[in-house]
Amino acid sequence: MSSTVRRLAVIVGVLVAISASAAEQRLMVPKGTDVILVFDQNINSKTAKVGDPVRLHVRDDVMVGQRVVLKHGARVSGMISRVDHRQRYGINAKLRIDLSPVRSTYGEALTLETRSKGQYIRGKKSGGAAAATAGGAMVAGPVGLVGGYFIHGKRVMIKPGDPLDTEVGRDTWLKR
Repeated sequence: MSSTVRRLAVIVGVLVAISASAAEQRLMVPKGTDVILVFDQNINSKTAKVGDPVRLHVRDDVMVGQRVVLKHGARVSGMISRVDHRQRYGINAKLRIDLSPVRSTYGEALTLETRSKGQYIRGKKSGGAAAATAGGAMVAGPVGLVGGYFIHGKRVMIKPGDPLDTEVGRDTWLKR
């Protein structure tokens, strides 16, 4: 075998080894990977305002295969982006919280979204009150509607330790 062919074989072998090593150095966190967050503060829809900061942390280690990509306790911040206060006729309050990207154990940011992307965090259901109001309008006419006027929806009241189900918002490649 000529020296040129040997050199070429060595170069190809080195390139294959480098590419295999590079593949082992990258890890993909798939979109939809579960991340449970925990609130670190009280939030009440009665006093919350758009722009208020929100502090949370990661509840459990987040794993991809055998690798930890987010450590439990990792700090996550967010901001209240919308507040709909409770209303008459049993309509519950709602909050929308936008989450900032969180730093992975690999140093890159992961985008998190609430499980119900673009949805609100709601007060406890009082659908019965709204249904009773609608039913009251059919059965009792205007008197039923007046009664429903005095039924208020529930507030959103978040306490430290309350969980928030989120997920990774897009496929993200991490480098080791």
